[in-house]
Parts: sequence; C-alpha cells; structure tokens
Amino acid sequence: VCCLGVCYQYGIGTAPDAKQAADLYCKAAEYGSPRGQMLLARAFHDGIGVEADAAEAVHWVRAAAYQRYGEGMHRLGVCYAYGDGVEQNWEHAVHWFREAAESGVSVAMTDLGYCYEKGCGVEQSWEQAFSWYRRGAECGNLQSMHNLARCYERGEGVEQNEDRAFYWYRRSAEGGNGDAMCNLGLCYKRGYGVEQNWQEAVKWYEQGAQCGNLQSMHNLARCYERGEGVERDEDRALYWYRRGAEAGSDYCMYCLGWNYSNGEGVEQNMTEAIRWYTAAAEGGNANAMHALGWHYDHGEGVEQDMKKAICWYERAAEQNYPAAMNSLGECYAMG
Repeated sequence: VCCLGVCYQYGIGTAPDAKQAADLYCKAAEYGSPRGQMLLARAFHDGIGVEADAAEAVHWVRAAAYQRYGEGMHRLGVCYAYGDGVEQNWEHAVHWFREAAESGVSVAMTDLGYCYEKGCGVEQSWEQAFSWYRRGAECGNLQSMHNLARCYERGEGVEQNEDRAFYWYRRSAEGGNGDAMCNLGLCYKRGYGVEQNWQEAVKWYEQGAQCGNLQSMHNLARCYERGEGVERDEDRALYWYRRGAEAGSDYCMYCLGWNYSNGEGVEQNMTEAIRWYTAAAEGGNANAMHALGWHYDHGEGVEQDMKKAICWYERAAEQNYPAAMNSLGECYAMG
C-alpha cells in the first residue's frame, strides 16, 4: 500500500494524484505500518493531498516513534528541537535522538552529538559530542564525519590530531559534504595535515561552491582575486562574490560592495556599493558596518549623516572591530 501511494505521489507508472497517495498512506498508517505513518506525517506536514496540519503530522510521527521505528524516533526529536507541531523541548528532543541513535540511525547520532556540543537539553560535554560524532561517522554520516574532523582539528573532546582531521574532512568531502569541501580546501591552503597545495585548495573550494557552500564561494572568489592557485581573474572573482552575496553570505556582500566602491573588476557604482554594504551590515558583518559608517561620515554615495555614521561605527565597535573603535573615537573627539 505504501509503495502504491509513493507511485501516485510521484507519478511513477501513473498520473500523479496527491489525494490518492494520501488516502493510501492513511490506510497503511491506520493498519499500523510505521512507514505508512511516516509517509502520512510528511503529507500532513507538507500539505500533500491533505490540508497541512503540523499537529496531525506530529501525531503520526509519534505513532511511528512509539513502535521504535528509527526514522520516527529521530523525526520526533527534530519536532521537539524546533518546536514543529509541538512546544519546543530540548530534553524531549535529546531523549528521542538518543533512542534513534541507539537503534542505529546515523543522523540521530549527529544530532545527539550536536546537543552535547551546544549543551542543548543535556550538560555540555565535548567528550560525549566527540563520541557520538565518531559513531555517526563510522556509520557513514557525512555531517558526523565533518564534525569529527573539526573536533580533531580543534582538540575538542579529543587530543588535537592534524592527520585525523584531514582524513575525516576528506572522507566527508568525497562523500559530498559542502562544509567539508571548504575545510579540506583550507587544509590544502594551510598545509594542515597535508603538504600545502594551492591548486588542490582551489579545486575543493570550487566543488564546495558548486554545492552551494557560502564560505567556499568567498574563498574561491578571493583566490581568483589574488591569483592564488589559479590565474588571477577579476571577472571570476566578481562572479563568485556575487553568487555568494545573492545566496546570503554577508562577507561576500561586503566584498561585492567594496568592489563597487573602488571600481575593482566592475565599473564604480556607489549606489550598488551602499546597497551591498547595507545588506552585509544588517547581516552582522563588522567590516561592512565600519565601511557604511565611513560613507555616512564622509557623505560618499549617501548624504552625510553623522548620527547614522556613529550608529554603524558603534555597532562595529561592539564586535571589537579596531578601525571602528578608532573612527568612533575620532567622532567623539571632534564633538
């Protein structure tokens, strides 16, 4: 019944019919099938063939979890962690993550490790975080591999070990994890756990960027901008800064603003510069806050406004940005 429902949902061998799929999931769920219960839960969560109903989704997730169904136990933990259809409760989230993890669900091992790392619902413990990341990594979970590598890199919960950090970053990156691709590129850039190789760094930044990793986009743009590991190319640098900025990277927004402000790789355009500096500053980037403060201070690209200048200098200074502290001091000194 579940398989037939999936066929109707995705139009496999028949015309797509979301309502028919939901009806079949409902039958399977009511018969007690945990897979059917999870499929029905997803239908209610996403509004597939039925009206979206978060509480009803949780009802069926809970039914599957109480049958010790791994996916159901993990999903119930996620519901409690994010307050999705239930009141947020990290203690309950940890309980269900643990139940799922101990039944062999690797993503639950990762999430349980995260809870121990951040102290969400449990007492913070790097040793426990490391232990669960290692179990998840050994079960093939890519995010666990990445987090395990980070523990080895920083010496969190385990003795620092460059070789093991590099090994797990590579394992995770080769499996398709964008964060690990970026960090593997950084390993090659720094010669961390491996001989320094700028070409390999660029290769992994490129792969991470293609996977949508924002830090990879920024790092790749900087390589093109500086000619590190690749021939200098202002157009490609600008392309990746723009890709990163449009995807939400506040640092790429700042760099794009800087390029427009200084006419680097693009015709100077102060309106665009201010637009991107503002977006980056509102995203929390201290470099952009200071730059925006400077423009308001000097009336470049915007009408001079000392109140706004001081406001942005103060916000950057609150992040211990030295140049902003200096600019703020000059403003106060001049009255």
